[in-house]
Amino acid sequence: MIITPARLRDVDVIMSWRRERVAWLAARDEEQWSIPLPRSAVASTISAGQTWMVWDGDDPIATITLTAYVDVDNLWKPDRDPEALWHPEDDPADALYAAKMMIPLAHAGENLGGELLDWAGGRAYEAGLTWLRLDAWTTNHRLHDYYRRQGFRHVRTVESRVSGTCFQRPSQPYLHGRLKTEAARPAPEPCQAAPHASGGPNCSTRS
Repeated sequence: MIITPARLRDVDVIMSWRRERVAWLAARDEEQWSIPLPRSAVASTISAGQTWMVWDGDDPIATITLTAYVDVDNLWKPDRDPEALWHPEDDPADALYAAKMMIPLAHAGENLGGELLDWAGGRAYEAGLTWLRLDAWTTNHRLHDYYRRQGFRHVRTVESRVSGTCFQRPSQPYLHGRLKTEAARPAPEPCQAAPHASGGPNCSTRS
C-alpha cells in the first residue's frame, strides 16, 4: 500500500466515505459527525497539502489529515467561538495533529486506522516533534477507548466543544510499516485519439 498527498479529484471519494460513516454511526446511536462537513473544508486541506490518501493498487482505501499547530485553527470545526483545546503548558507547537481519519466500511477490520496513526507518529518523529495529538468527538466513548488501545493518553475534555476530547501519544519512528509514502498520483491520462489495435479508441481503463 502507498500513501500520497490527496488531490482535488479525491474530494468526491472522501465525501462519500463521510456520508457512509455518518449513517453507520447513526445506526449505533452515535451523534458523531451529525453536523455536515462542508466540501470546501475538504478541498481546503487538500489544497494545503494536509490531507493524505492510502491506495491499494488503484483503489483508495483510507484518508487522514495532518497539520502543524500553526494550522490547527484553520481546520473546519463545527463549534462557534470555541474554547482552546490545547493550552500553553502543552507546548502546542511540539506536535503534529491528526484529524478526519476515515476508512470505508469495505476495509474496516484491517487495522488501517492503527497503521495510519503509526505512520502519522512517524511523520511527527521525522519533523523532530514530541507528540502526535488529536481531538475526538466528546460523547463517543467507544472512540475514546479505541484511541486508548492505540496507546494514546487522555489529556483533557473541553465539554463546550463537540469534538473536545484531547489525546496524545509520543511520536516514534515508523519502521517496517505497511505504508510507503510517495508523491501525489498523476491525473489519469486523457483518452488518446489514435485507435487501439482492436479498432476502438486507445483509452486506458486504469485511473
